[in-house]
Amino acid sequence: MKLPIFKLSVLSLALFGNMAHAAGEHTQELQNIVVKGDPSSSARRITVKRMEESTNTQLKEVLKNEPSISMGAGSGTSQYLYLRGMGQNSIDVKVDNAYSDSQIHYHQGRHMLDPALVKIVAVQKGAGSASAGIGQTNGAIIAKTLDAADLLKNSSNPNFGARINAGYNSNDGHNYGLAVFGQNGAFDYLLAGNHVQDNNYKGGKGYLNNLTVRTNKVPYSELNKNSYLAKLGATFGNHRFVLSHMHEQHKGTRLVREEFDRDEHNCTMMGNKCVYRLNGEKQFPAERKMYVDKTDLTWTGKDLGFAQSAEANVYHMTHGRWSADDSGNGYAGANRNSGATKNKVVTTGANVNFDTQVHDKILLKYGANYRQQEVKPNTFFNAKLNNQEKRDMVVYVEAISDVTDKLTLTTGLRYDHFNFKAMDGKKRSDGAVNPSVSAIYQVTPEFSVNALHNYATRSPRMHDAIMSHGARGVVTIGDNTKAEQARNTEIGFNFNNGTFGLEGAYFWQNIKDALGTTNGRDNHGNDAQAIVNAGKIKNHGYELSGSYRNGAWTARLGVAHSKPRFHSQTRWEKDNGGKMVEKSLLSGNPEYASAIGRTWTASVAYQFANPNLELGTQLRVLEKVKAEDNYFIQGGTLVTGSDKGKAGYGVVDVSANWKPLNNDKMNVNFAVHNVANKNYRPHAQRGSFAGEGRQFRVGMNYTF
Repeated sequence: MKLPIFKLSVLSLALFGNMAHAAGEHTQELQNIVVKGDPSSSARRITVKRMEESTNTQLKEVLKNEPSISMGAGSGTSQYLYLRGMGQNSIDVKVDNAYSDSQIHYHQGRHMLDPALVKIVAVQKGAGSASAGIGQTNGAIIAKTLDAADLLKNSSNPNFGARINAGYNSNDGHNYGLAVFGQNGAFDYLLAGNHVQDNNYKGGKGYLNNLTVRTNKVPYSELNKNSYLAKLGATFGNHRFVLSHMHEQHKGTRLVREEFDRDEHNCTMMGNKCVYRLNGEKQFPAERKMYVDKTDLTWTGKDLGFAQSAEANVYHMTHGRWSADDSGNGYAGANRNSGATKNKVVTTGANVNFDTQVHDKILLKYGANYRQQEVKPNTFFNAKLNNQEKRDMVVYVEAISDVTDKLTLTTGLRYDHFNFKAMDGKKRSDGAVNPSVSAIYQVTPEFSVNALHNYATRSPRMHDAIMSHGARGVVTIGDNTKAEQARNTEIGFNFNNGTFGLEGAYFWQNIKDALGTTNGRDNHGNDAQAIVNAGKIKNHGYELSGSYRNGAWTARLGVAHSKPRFHSQTRWEKDNGGKMVEKSLLSGNPEYASAIGRTWTASVAYQFANPNLELGTQLRVLEKVKAEDNYFIQGGTLVTGSDKGKAGYGVVDVSANWKPLNNDKMNVNFAVHNVANKNYRPHAQRGSFAGEGRQFRVGMNYTF
């Protein structure tokens, strides 16, 4: 049976981390391949091997060769994430099928993931199919963490081993890690830890920061990153159980608005007064920590009688923020706070999925998803308030049918339901039916065409944890507010004859009942407000990539472009001067979308036989964004939003992987990022953080 086409781009961490492999040896793994539902359950296992052949320490480095994905500058949660121009508020990062759609603060990135702890990354674009899970309206990045078996194959002892890794970055950082792993009878275990120290890095040629005493160092980009993964597995016949705990922590002197730097030079004239919006008082730097704790129990089974395979997991996850001092942070309550503050989003969830072959040409997939989230602010300044809570529940069924020898049809139906409790205790619940259909037609053994049409809903977002204390506006929910619903249509093709490959896709995305608030700032104002359906969102674009492989040479070229548009409903209200003004109900903040220039990626690599050495180079180019390319439309008119014109730029990297033992036990990696020392600002960066200047990297890992 052919597999369905949910238009997944399944990427090995190192395929994108190392330019040579991104171009080459496993070019087929870079194609939009087809899998049965969740891309992380792909029949083709992508191992940690590729990660060990790179110097990557950040998710944005892992994904930099995928032109449809953009990430900002700075370090850690200074970075926003975009997929097809749509922002992090509608994109999930799922780790071992655990994920949350809530956030601590809208001035921070929502995602943390250390590449050293994971073995696979999959990118799912647009509205998901019936089996895609909860709330996938604009796509997801899906990761699987390491298992003992992934590392044991390079160990000298079949039952026990260890791996050490270390690296140095000339601009200005270092990293090191250790993993121990083994198996004994039915049991296996893994304990892995990694440390990355990123100091304030230098921008490109000509960059000077905005501090009073200017230097070429980007202020407040220093970050201490620690992560560890503990895993215990047990296999009994056709059943496997895995208990794991993962911890990731970023700590450093951080600004209140993490995606902006501190500005002591540029001001806005208000009357006769020069006001520095992002000066030290407004940005109030302090020692702060962001962390994620995740505990997960997973069961997988096969040959169960009624089902050929099954997978289920339950998880508990905490996203947290600690600050040594928030007395100058207006979002956190300012001078009402004394001492340290803590804010949390606690998520508990479960998923169960079955595959049953009901006919030799029909595979039936069915299951359920559950997720409960609760926001826990540091304190309440209003005694009438309570913790926000949201529950999402999903049931789905999907049929994959070989209609003919050349045509595979996938049809699915999912029912999504949410229960929401707002800050003031008001409750709202609603449900929606989401169908999906996709088809792939194999014209010749080398050439196929495909199409899909998927619906998906995303329930209302809870108010930011750091602002849920009641000192600012109290956020309720409207009487008739429902989940926003995305409809994604996509057509594409794929050609690969072993030497040349070419694939492309064009998509149309429409989101109705898009969520906003009655004050138009998406929960971030000081006035009382309600979460409401506030308009519609449209996005369309294309992706095209080609590959070449001949002997030791490999190459790849890709391009992606999209144009999100927000069409907001409006209401009239008085401004501070008493004048009636028209106000949008949808937010124009870039955590929802951003104008990203047409993006090109290219790479070329050559593999030497002796020594075992691979050399290559890669290029990422973004075309400029014009001011009129803004994405916000109010009352039918394009208006000035947070995005204005953005300069185009191109960055060249080179890299090398050497295997001195002529096998995978030891890797020595070299790289030069931003070879030309380009001074640029990523289009995915809302604030003024500059991209990293030239950096020389060296890294090694050894398994014994």
